[in-house]
Amino acid sequence: MTRAALLGGPRAVSHPLPQWPRIDDETLAAVVRVLKSEPLCPVGNTGIQGEFEDAFAEFHQRRFALATNGGTAALMLSVHGAGVEPGDEVICSPFSWGASVACVLQCAAIPVFADISAQTLGLDAASVRSRITPRTRAILPVHIFGAPCDMDGILDVANEHGIPVIEDVAQAAGGFYRGSRLGSLGAFSAFSLQASKNLTGGEGGILVCDDREMFERAMSHGTHPQRLIAELELPEFRRRIDSLAFNFRMHTASAAIAHTQLRHLDGWTEIRNQNAQRLYAAVRDLEYLEFPPLPNPDEGSRHGFYHVPFLYRPGVLPLDRDQFVAALEAEGAPAGSYVKTPLYLRPRLRAHDYIGRDFPWCLGEGSYTYQHGDCPVAEAICETEWQLKASFHEPLPELIDQIAEALRKVGETADEIAAASAGFAAVSRSGEAGT
Repeated sequence: MTRAALLGGPRAVSHPLPQWPRIDDETLAAVVRVLKSEPLCPVGNTGIQGEFEDAFAEFHQRRFALATNGGTAALMLSVHGAGVEPGDEVICSPFSWGASVACVLQCAAIPVFADISAQTLGLDAASVRSRITPRTRAILPVHIFGAPCDMDGILDVANEHGIPVIEDVAQAAGGFYRGSRLGSLGAFSAFSLQASKNLTGGEGGILVCDDREMFERAMSHGTHPQRLIAELELPEFRRRIDSLAFNFRMHTASAAIAHTQLRHLDGWTEIRNQNAQRLYAAVRDLEYLEFPPLPNPDEGSRHGFYHVPFLYRPGVLPLDRDQFVAALEAEGAPAGSYVKTPLYLRPRLRAHDYIGRDFPWCLGEGSYTYQHGDCPVAEAICETEWQLKASFHEPLPELIDQIAEALRKVGETADEIAAASAGFAAVSRSGEAGT
């Protein structure tokens, strides 16, 4: 048996990871063209920024798109555009990056957490329904790792109560839910174009929606007054035009990069799915691994595969999740855990320490506490989740097979790794006792 790489053996993964973002001649030519011929600081729906916004809206079959300087800004403007006001409540996922909640706090609203589904790792519709109160003004599901949420169930709850849904599609560009693109289903949908994302501008974000009033409300809160003068139509928002809005506009180069890559997104997403399915098939028999079920392509659904997610089944190997991931990383696989702690158990949220003075929780009517046990599925998933963090957008059979071999190798050498870890811990304790 080959020795574990963590203990000095050869690495199982020698094939290089694909380069991402993909900056090819087409992308470079587009960036050079706009840098030479357009303003570096666009303030309207013109030039490459306008082309990108229009193409992105059409791609998702939406009426309006607004490019921003980041995904968090796109989310924050979506929350504001949906009509959320200070002291209102927004139902959020506890299993996500902090931006999925920061956007609510930035609008002086209060995050209320519903539990997630063990199938999709996104919001569970029944848990969402149980969190609705008279102060609920929006629901914010996250298509985490690229996996579609149960949008039918979530939209049913939202429609029952007349509450808008804001899709967080930061990790899911290119995915589908029952024949509809992720990002085409909510009142608003917000995307990140940060360098690691499935569609990237290096940095940036973009939101889409169909409702004119909502779009103008969002635009009026984060866009240069010159653009507002040119595009706002509704008197309610035209009278607010000034220089007090947030400055969230996108850089020309980011728009050029994202615009050239948009035409490749579907092809890359299909290849990401093929690579993930090959890997899952190769390790399906390993008892210490689980993975969430894939969306059904026969129903018109497709995973975005920003990351390739797994769940580690504890008790099968003599390693905990973090030891397993460390051993896999040593083998050359791009492994790591992601959320680790549900958002509502993070110290700043539990202490209501965002801006200070209990703001914005002091604006609400209830007693907002975040405790262990609030979302038991999310808490359990955080103990076992891990992912392969790379962009598998190229056909990579050799790399996928090597990662599968690494997964097997860590299982086969687990006793050796555990014994070495125990020995190291014993030496460490002995050293501490002697100090």
